[in-house]
Amino acid sequence: MPDPDEIDYMSGTATPLQCKADDDDVSTAFVFDDKALQRALKHIYEKDFHPMTDVEESLFNETFRIFSQASDEGISKSSAEIPVDFKEKIDRGNAIFSAFKVHRMQNDIATQMYDSNGDLKPFEQWKKDVHPMLDHHVGHWLKTEYDTAVIRARQAADWQRFEQYADILPNLEWMPSTSANPGADHKVFWGTILPINHPFWSAHRPGDRWNCKCSLSATDEPPTGAPQGSTDPKDRPAPGLDNNPGVDGKLFGDTHPYIANGYDGAKDAVKKFLEEKVYRQEDVLYADPATGKELDRSGKYYIDPDYGKRLQTSVRADRTEVEENTRAAKALLDSFPKMKVKIREHILEEGRKNPEYTINGKTADRKGIESEDGIASAFRKGKKQGCQTLVIDLDMHLGHKPLKSIRLSSELYGRHADFENGIISKCYFIYRGRAAEIDKKVFNGKSKHEALKAIQAILDKIAE
Repeated sequence: MPDPDEIDYMSGTATPLQCKADDDDVSTAFVFDDKALQRALKHIYEKDFHPMTDVEESLFNETFRIFSQASDEGISKSSAEIPVDFKEKIDRGNAIFSAFKVHRMQNDIATQMYDSNGDLKPFEQWKKDVHPMLDHHVGHWLKTEYDTAVIRARQAADWQRFEQYADILPNLEWMPSTSANPGADHKVFWGTILPINHPFWSAHRPGDRWNCKCSLSATDEPPTGAPQGSTDPKDRPAPGLDNNPGVDGKLFGDTHPYIANGYDGAKDAVKKFLEEKVYRQEDVLYADPATGKELDRSGKYYIDPDYGKRLQTSVRADRTEVEENTRAAKALLDSFPKMKVKIREHILEEGRKNPEYTINGKTADRKGIESEDGIASAFRKGKKQGCQTLVIDLDMHLGHKPLKSIRLSSELYGRHADFENGIISKCYFIYRGRAAEIDKKVFNGKSKHEALKAIQAILDKIAE
């Protein structure tokens, strides 16, 4: 077996591979569950399943959890509000990639179960022998994959926003890397400005190298033309990063070595596993024996009986506010049929409550203001909590009074910089069970008078 430290990440061979991080400024916020790993090792050693034709479920669940966390983190770093169906595309892509990664991992370690004489090694000896492999599969390699998944999830969300605003900002500019030690291969592309539909972006994009920290920015500046030599083979994307995740929702493409150069039977094993264990169970609900309420597959969220998976409530949600949070969430869901809301686990972070919601993948909090003057305070508190979306719940204290849309518009205009700078992506107002949405489009290219009129018109609709 070659020394893993002598082989670059991802060479495409069927031997262990070493990941190379661009630098250390990406924070990897995951820990692979050792209990899941130990269960899988026992499962493989005891031959309870065939590593060529099956996918080990404990390894898959933990790997899929980590990539789901990475994509959620990346999306949350973008100011874009992605469609629910596109988020589901990303989730499905994560499931496929996780299954192929696990198939590769389980077969790598299964090949080490027998010694040179063909005799089965003792379990502890086998665990010791495969430790270097596992250190790469769930350590070094996974760190590189996680960090790149975060970057590409954000880029995918950004691309969705670029397409949304293409009529206003039709071109994209390749921005320089934020890395402390940027690679030379992308420098030739820095400053390139081309239309969003230019063929160049199908061949080259930030994120087509491992841990690439270049980015794109929408602009109405004139195109520069494609750089000379941009078709040079040496500038081709890394295998698995040649697709555009903003179009197909795949954080890792089909040319990734786990998929393109997998073990024999990998594609059939993955297809079978996903059909039997994932796709068929996406809508399977479980009953909580203590409450009788339906739970999602993870057992961490209650599924609302009326709204289904569109409204999920953490089993550890704040019991003092869950009723009001649910009422407001249902008002949002009634007004926006494609929205999904999660009422989050209750945690105190540095003496502050964590945001109460996740709305379409964005962290959000509900603010029950007592007067129109409360808008400024609601925004300040929400920003301190790290919210990207705010819910101004007028029904909590002001629902019995006439809606003062002019006053609210004026107060909200005072926060226009929060929208324009991308700190807050959306603000929802709830009044008498109906909801209205405000985003930075009401400010873009408008005078103060025009913006105030636009906000007032939106708010007046929920008071009709």
